[in-house]
Amino acid sequence: TNLGLRRSAGNEYGSHPDLCFWSLDDDAVEVGSDVDDATNDYVTMANSAAASLYREYINVLEAVRFAAVCPEKLGWKVLERNDEVWTLEKKGSTIQCMAGVANIRASEREIMDFLRDPRTRFTYDATLYKTNIVAEINEDLRLVYAHHKARSCFIGHGRDMLYFQYDRKEGEKRILAHASCEHPKCPVNPDIIRSTMYETGFIIEPLPEVEVSSVVYVVKVDLNLEGVPDSLVRFIKRKQPKILMKIKEYFEK
Repeated sequence: TNLGLRRSAGNEYGSHPDLCFWSLDDDAVEVGSDVDDATNDYVTMANSAAASLYREYINVLEAVRFAAVCPEKLGWKVLERNDEVWTLEKKGSTIQCMAGVANIRASEREIMDFLRDPRTRFTYDATLYKTNIVAEINEDLRLVYAHHKARSCFIGHGRDMLYFQYDRKEGEKRILAHASCEHPKCPVNPDIIRSTMYETGFIIEPLPEVEVSSVVYVVKVDLNLEGVPDSLVRFIKRKQPKILMKIKEYFEK
């Protein structure tokens, strides 16, 4: 199937030498049963991931709410708390499963518009080396490729992942859900270790205070860190939810 992909580069957040941004030519998409079935599959997966992410969001907020009297609740344990970002870990998980909670001085719409563009991740994730939008499934659902490289070589090969990004409204809240998927345009590269992302993403809720939003970031990912020392694995895990600090700095600088 010809997906009618075209290439462009550069955006309001700046350009990147390794950045490709793929979008669909509206008049180049072939319509047929295979395309319809694939679209339905992606939509089904996206709705399932968003529902799972929302359940974890509720659990994370409960853990924060009762942190003063119960350091671990509903499987989530508060690791660090300050005036900026709360960091939590899901205990007993066999994958990297963390969460961050922060209030950000920006509207829900401003934050979502920022996060919806995968290219803005260059501003808050220092490990991101390359990102492509592989396909637009519909106006709320797209497939994204990301290649990450550590600043130093302590974990060996870089990691990449292919995931869908789904924007969904839940009352006044906005959910931006991610999870790994497959697509023929983005096969596994034998020279790069492919990570697996489970229900991951952001839940944004406007607060009563004008232009302030609560943002919860849940990340569940298997980075395939076999052979990496446990101390380094813990370091990597605890850095993941702290991207909220960078996002907060972006809006409040």
